Amino acid sequence: MKPSLLGICLLASSLLPLTAAEPTGDQILHQMSAKLTSVRSFSFKATREVDSTLLSGLPPSGKARISALVQRPLKFAVKAESKSDSREFIADGNTLTLFDSRKNFYATIPMRKTIDGLLDELDTKFGFTPPLAEFALGDPYQEFRRQAHTIVFLGRAKTGGGFLGLGGVACDRVALKGDIADAELWIGVKDRLPHKLVATFHRADQPQLRVHFLDWNLAPEVTPADFAFTPPKGALKIEMLTADKMRPIRKN
Repeated sequence: MKPSLLGICLLASSLLPLTAAEPTGDQILHQMSAKLTSVRSFSFKATREVDSTLLSGLPPSGKARISALVQRPLKFAVKAESKSDSREFIADGNTLTLFDSRKNFYATIPMRKTIDGLLDELDTKFGFTPPLAEFALGDPYQEFRRQAHTIVFLGRAKTGGGFLGLGGVACDRVALKGDIADAELWIGVKDRLPHKLVATFHRADQPQLRVHFLDWNLAPEVTPADFAFTPPKGALKIEMLTADKMRPIRKN
């Protein structure tokens, strides 16, 4: 009996390699969050550029260099340096310290909370959080999902490398659309870590926040000294003003 044409086609199709289904933006975001929460400690560096219209009432900082060290569930140390200022945010599990090394003053507040609880209180009571704090949360996915009502996979691209663009990192690009801003997050195909973030805010001039992540380390050497703050000579201790107290000052 001769094989039918249909049988030959079915046999040929069964021998073809299977094509992996394209990931969804939600899946990629989940994978990034799982990678970050799988370790107790991690560190990274980043460059951040903020358009001046997003800094209303504050001195323009242009580009800033950021370094962050996180030790869950309680500790972090973040430093942001630019031409105009240099600030450190240090949480040792009992106290949060904000130190301005250019002006040589600091403020402390007792905060015996997990990183999640601490950041939530800072945002609610004082109206700020340390730079890129959402990546230090116990579940970054939940925070991104809370802010974004749509998550879409945009495809793959390489971050800019060195000479002629060589040496860039292959990333999955995820678009997050929210009420305040739309963001594009670049997540490494191999390491599933953030490599680039661009947020465009819903304002007339569409100002942006642009971040490039560098030097991820998921097994840093951590000591208690990394989260200890000793005021330098001549440093002035000031009160950390709440958002309610700052409101009338900013109006004047």
